[in-house]
Amino acid sequence: MLAASRIEWLSDLIRLEIVLWDRVNARLKAELGLSLAFFQALHAIGPSADASLRVGDLARALRITVGAASKLVDRVEAAGLIRRELDADDRRASRVALTDTGRAMLADASATGEAEMASVLDAGLTADQQQQIHTHIRRLLNAAEQGEPL
Repeated sequence: MLAASRIEWLSDLIRLEIVLWDRVNARLKAELGLSLAFFQALHAIGPSADASLRVGDLARALRITVGAASKLVDRVEAAGLIRRELDADDRRASRVALTDTGRAMLADASATGEAEMASVLDAGLTADQQQQIHTHIRRLLNAAEQGEPL
């Protein structure tokens, strides 16, 4: 019985992720003309230590392949939201950083994403419940990243 309930839990989590992706993506596109994939890239780059990342680091942050991250970077760069820079520590590598337009878009998209997440989460959970769930999700993610059993 326990294994079946965990499979149901997995299914529910996946369906929730899809609902959240679809809702936030639709609102970002409608209000800003920005996809959630682009927003995730901006969000990963923006708060980094020096406001830039190597493509491999971006791939790890987004949990995608380096090839997929490279293609995403090409598209986000073509949109004028990021730029490539030489890596001061390794001249063979490049880093991606937000442009001024990218920083402004990140701020606008963050507000839009927060508003849409609030409309979904606030409908069924108190602020304390939301914080507790987020804490548990972070704990599971950290354990998974450390290779620990969940």
